[in-house]
Amino acid sequence: MMRLLILSACLLAAAACAQTLATPAEAFQAGKEFANQGKGAAARQVNAAAAAGALPYYGTTAPESANFQGGRQRIGAAGTGKQIDCQTRQAGSGFEQQECDAVNFMSENPTSRPKFTLDQKTDPVLTGSRSVIQQPGTVPGASTQQCRVERIRNPATYLGETCTETQTLENLSCKRVLQVLCDAQRDGCDQGGIVPNSWAGDMATSLTPDGSGNYILQFGTIANNYWSGWGAVYDRYLSFSLQDVKLITRFALTRAAFDDWLMVKVNDQLVYVGPRGGDRLEIYSPPPVLETSGQRSCTTYWDEAGSGWQCVDAGSGGNIVSYPSCTAVAGGWSCTPSDGQTGMVRYCANCFSGPELKTSWDLGLDIDLRPHLRNGSNQIFMRTIVAGRGEGAVQLTTRQLCPRNCREQWDNSQCAALEQRAK
Repeated sequence: MMRLLILSACLLAAAACAQTLATPAEAFQAGKEFANQGKGAAARQVNAAAAAGALPYYGTTAPESANFQGGRQRIGAAGTGKQIDCQTRQAGSGFEQQECDAVNFMSENPTSRPKFTLDQKTDPVLTGSRSVIQQPGTVPGASTQQCRVERIRNPATYLGETCTETQTLENLSCKRVLQVLCDAQRDGCDQGGIVPNSWAGDMATSLTPDGSGNYILQFGTIANNYWSGWGAVYDRYLSFSLQDVKLITRFALTRAAFDDWLMVKVNDQLVYVGPRGGDRLEIYSPPPVLETSGQRSCTTYWDEAGSGWQCVDAGSGGNIVSYPSCTAVAGGWSCTPSDGQTGMVRYCANCFSGPELKTSWDLGLDIDLRPHLRNGSNQIFMRTIVAGRGEGAVQLTTRQLCPRNCREQWDNSQCAALEQRAK
C-alpha cells in the first residue's frame, strides 16, 4: 500500500515537472484543465445515496419544513420555542448537539460580543480625515485640488428665421334658424276642448269654475225627495260635444247625491253603481212565459187573496198554472210567473235588495272618465231607483290644457363665429 501511494506521488510530480509554467495565467489555465479532467467523475459521486452514507440523518425533508406551510404560516413562534428548548436540552451525541449549539450561539451572541462606541470628536479615523474633507487640495481652485470651481465658456449661437403672412379668401356658408319658443305647458283654462253651450239634458245642468282651474259640471239638482214611487226608476240623459279629447286633463265623477240607488254610464260604458257596487241596476222581473193559444187557455180570476190569471190545457182544463198578470199577444198570452224576488232591486247576477235603503247618499268619488270619452258627441246616462221619496244628481270635475304663448326667435349660433372673423 505504501508503495502505491509513493508511486502515485511520483507520477504527479513527474507530470508537474514535465510542464513549464512561466506566468500566473498559465498556472491558472493548467489548474482549470486538471480540474476539468476529473470533474465528471467527481460529479457522479455527488448524489443522495453518497450523502446518506457519509452524513448522519441526511434526508431531503426536514421536520421544521412543516412550520412554513407554503408561506401561509407564521414561524416566529416556532423559532422562539426552539430558543427556549435549546437553553436546557442535552442531545445524546455531540453531532446531535450541534443544532442547539448553533441556536444558543446566535441567541447569546448579541449580549456577549463587545460593543464599541465611535466618538466623532475623538476617534482618530474621523478626526484625521476632517481636514482632508474640508480642504481636498493644497491651493483652493488649483488643478491639484479635487473639488474646485471651473468656468466653461460656451459661445452664443444665433438662428435667423423668416416667415410670410398671407391672406386667403374663401366662401363659407351658414344658416340662421327660425325657432318657435313656447311657454311651459300648463292646465286650468277653458281652451275649447269641451264645446261651450253643447250641454243638453233632461235635468238641470250647469258648468261653473271652482276658482282653481277646474270646471264643475253638475247634472241634476242636489236636494231632497223631489221624486216619489216604490221601486220607481228614473232614467236621465245628458249629451255634450268634445272638440279635442287631448286637451282634457281631468274629467272625473267626483260627487254622487242620491236616494236610494244610482247607476252612471258614459257612452254606454258602466262607470258607477251605488251604493253597493255591482254591474247593473234594475227592478227585477222574471222572464215572461208564453202560453200559446190552441194548446192553452188563460182567463182572469178573483178570490179572497186577490186577483190574477190562470192558464189551463185547452179541452181537458188540466195543468193549471197561476200568474200574477198576463197580456194577450199574437199567438197566445205573455204571462209573468210568480217569483219571491219580483220587484226587488237587482245590482249583480245574484245580488238582490229591497228598494228602500232609508238613506240619502252624498258620496265623494274620484272615477276617471277620460278613457270613455271621444271627439264629437258624448252621452252620460244616469238611473235612479227611488223607494218612497228620493232624488239623484252627479257632479263631474273637468280640467283642460291652457293655450301656450309662443314667439319666434332667430338662432344665429352657426353664423356668429363667421361674422366675427369677417370683422
